[in-house]
Amino acid sequence: MKASAVRAIAIAILFLGTFTPPPVRAQTRGPSTPEERARAVKVAHELEEDPLAKDAKEHREWVIQWIVDIPDITVDVCFDYFGKLPDSPKGHSGEITKQMVISSAAFMIEHPDKAKDKQAIAFAGLLGALKAYQAVLKQDSASRWGHLDKLIEMREQGKLDDFVSETLKKCGRDEEEEEPNTMHAQAY
Repeated sequence: MKASAVRAIAIAILFLGTFTPPPVRAQTRGPSTPEERARAVKVAHELEEDPLAKDAKEHREWVIQWIVDIPDITVDVCFDYFGKLPDSPKGHSGEITKQMVISSAAFMIEHPDKAKDKQAIAFAGLLGALKAYQAVLKQDSASRWGHLDKLIEMREQGKLDDFVSETLKKCGRDEEEEEPNTMHAQAY
């Protein structure tokens, strides 16, 4: 099994099934409402600023479940952006990787004209995750994650967009090469 497939399975387990499709069932709800979208964007930005806030876990769980439940926003997840994940909970890897999903959804809501631009969505999602990571470090300096430090350096040098582009291509190739029975980490 390819390393990326193992990583995808590990991430899916890390999220405790949040990103695995629910058992086959009829769609139980319609598209998101304007109020829900506004709340999701607000929560996304709050979590970028303070991912360890007292109520952050509940807000994060709400927006992730909302993304899973609604039929009109789909966030494709590729965790290759994060390199080797640190052992949980060290590094707050769960909060940071989920932030990429949440920030990606917020970007799609705020920029509906770019809702199909995978590059722009992934870039915005990764920027949100990096912002959350930097906020985590202010509260918990022991959570340093070397790979994310390198990504911050790339961002500062103007090279992050190229990294996102290459990683996005790699994720697409990995998806095409995987066995048909491989589990995918994707929000539905």
